[in-house]
Amino acid sequence: MPHLIKSKLHPAAISIGSVTVLSLYGFSNQGISMIGNTKNKAVVTNYSPQMAAFLATIRWAETGTSGYDSYRKLVFNGTFNDFSTHPKVRQCARVSGRNVCSTAAGAYQMLDISWNDLQPDLGLKDFSPPSQDKMAIEYIRRNKAIDDVESGNVEMAFCKVGKVWASLICNDYEQHPKTVEELRNYYNQQLIKRFSEF
Repeated sequence: MPHLIKSKLHPAAISIGSVTVLSLYGFSNQGISMIGNTKNKAVVTNYSPQMAAFLATIRWAETGTSGYDSYRKLVFNGTFNDFSTHPKVRQCARVSGRNVCSTAAGAYQMLDISWNDLQPDLGLKDFSPPSQDKMAIEYIRRNKAIDDVESGNVEMAFCKVGKVWASLICNDYEQHPKTVEELRNYYNQQLIKRFSEF
């Protein structure tokens, strides 16, 4: 889950570069990738196979699944169905011997403060799966990992965004992160799947 420990870095206002990156990833012709099909619902993206596989791996690491249901997950227990805004449901649980409370929700376990930060900057109208993807890509961009993702240097990319997502490497949140091998294996499976969709 992102940002359980407050970062000393403050997100910058969205730049022209962000808009360009988001338009490339939101509306490009690089290929269509299915994010999942659960209960006859599918989310279609226009991301490169590398970005689609990277996002799927983060969803899996954060929620245990990379399909459509990942977009509905609450941090510790349950799901939500209203995508009109961030659900802002606060849940608490014991994690690594300490009580942790969080509003993390969705495929990338975004906190309500992440929504409050990114929603106006990105012009998001809702917390739908495409909006959640755009939020994740913005954090990937802010952590200078887009080029690493696109060039296949995913271990470096996972490390660069490790302070955003506790389930990844290169952070000290002590919330049972996936190993480099687990991340790489899942990413490779997803990449093969994405390339086979073309």
